[in-house]
Amino acid sequence: MWAAADRNSHTLRRLGYLVRGLRAVLVAGGVCLSLATPALGHVELSTTPGLVPGFRRAATDYVSRCSAREPLQVHVQASEGDQVSVAGRKYRGRSFTAAVLRATGQSLTVKVHAPDGSVRRYYIRCLPRSFPNWSIRRHGNPQAQWYVTAPVTGLPGGYVAIFDSYGAPVWWWHTTSSEYFPWDAKLIDNGVLAWGENFGSHFGWHRKAAYEVRRFDGRLIRLVRTSGHPTDVHDLEEMSNGDVLALTYARRDNVDLSAYGGERHATVFDAEIQEITPRGKVVWRWNSRKHVSPSETSRRWWYDPARADEHPPAERGYDLLHVNSVQPDGDGIIVSARALDAIFRIDRATGKIDWKLGGSYVPGESLTVLRDASQPLLGGQHDARVWPDGTVSVYDNRSYTSGRPNAERFRIDPITRTATLIGRITEPNVPVSLCCGSARRLAAGDWVICWGATGFITEQTPSGAVVLELHLGSNTESYRAQPIPPGRLAASSLRRGMDRMAAPP
Repeated sequence: MWAAADRNSHTLRRLGYLVRGLRAVLVAGGVCLSLATPALGHVELSTTPGLVPGFRRAATDYVSRCSAREPLQVHVQASEGDQVSVAGRKYRGRSFTAAVLRATGQSLTVKVHAPDGSVRRYYIRCLPRSFPNWSIRRHGNPQAQWYVTAPVTGLPGGYVAIFDSYGAPVWWWHTTSSEYFPWDAKLIDNGVLAWGENFGSHFGWHRKAAYEVRRFDGRLIRLVRTSGHPTDVHDLEEMSNGDVLALTYARRDNVDLSAYGGERHATVFDAEIQEITPRGKVVWRWNSRKHVSPSETSRRWWYDPARADEHPPAERGYDLLHVNSVQPDGDGIIVSARALDAIFRIDRATGKIDWKLGGSYVPGESLTVLRDASQPLLGGQHDARVWPDGTVSVYDNRSYTSGRPNAERFRIDPITRTATLIGRITEPNVPVSLCCGSARRLAAGDWVICWGATGFITEQTPSGAVVLELHLGSNTESYRAQPIPPGRLAASSLRRGMDRMAAPP
């Protein structure tokens, strides 16, 4: 009789634990969200200063704005059976608080030992006080595991950060330079990070500018610089052979632009793309001078020399193309030229333009676009990308045009000379996007869109439903956002890199 009653009581306890495990509890002060562990127990974690993001069982990484000046208070609530160890200390149950001293960038581990023998680990790292504010909202299950960003305010210094899909910056790099801020951060194919040094110049290039290529522990592998002219930081793309495509501009003086509405003795900047080996040798280059006429440049994008006081002398002139993205495409290269309101494909062997989408009409180049003619086509766009199925996408800012910014995808047919619009994604919360931005498609179908200089990044389904929203703080933006799918980048690699950077010298 006693045994039967005990079994019944045990069953009721199990049901109680399961019910509690299905109930999410949001604790406002410490920002604590709790879910059941895989076994019977129930654990909640919070911290002072607050834990970000709010605690949930599925999320393993967190940050808190703690420092070595004051211990981090880790508050634990463990139910019957669960035992918790904070920062390697003795396992304890029930409710307790542990004070742990950590410097900025350093971390601690919380281990939860369940009654069934399983162990769950959570990682809390001290976030710098200067790291920009942000918030994240999930409306579903994101297909990206990571989001590579460079949240900057436009002032010297700033951060490169990799957020996980729960909103934790698991890795970051703080640039303390008094001259430039990081720009166009990305994970490149050999598993290292690269970002540009933006000195705030007119074109995005500067005589000191370069792309930094670094390991996760912060060690500099190399600086990528173009040859002959300053490096532009609008894009850097790795090729399958290990080389990179980089951008620059070549200045020409005394160019007669009177036929196009410009000056008779003007200074112009021709866009140049260079293929550079890991040793810094230029093995291929393309210059727009012989392939793009000044008549193709949209007047609203021409730099007005009358505003010379806005830029140093070396930058005063007409920016004819303003290239902001390049990507290898087999024997060609896909290019986005903001000042043309167009994207185009270059044949690497001949340098000729195979096709052009958007902008002014050029016989033999311009494609016929099959789409809703009531919608404007490309206005100061960014981030043209070609995908494995041959389709081409673009983040269309719609700068100085009617219509909302969006991500569009086209099927290009070079035989029929047509471009068919097969998808468009908008976001009601973004009515204007004058600058910057990106649109990247994941293999499973979702899109990750950085909505330009709005500080707003989303992951959305092909139908446009928002799965995740990442809001950067006031006056903070990221030039692009690169999604990383599961399996490409291990969280342990990011944590080890952070630990090495935070270790005492």
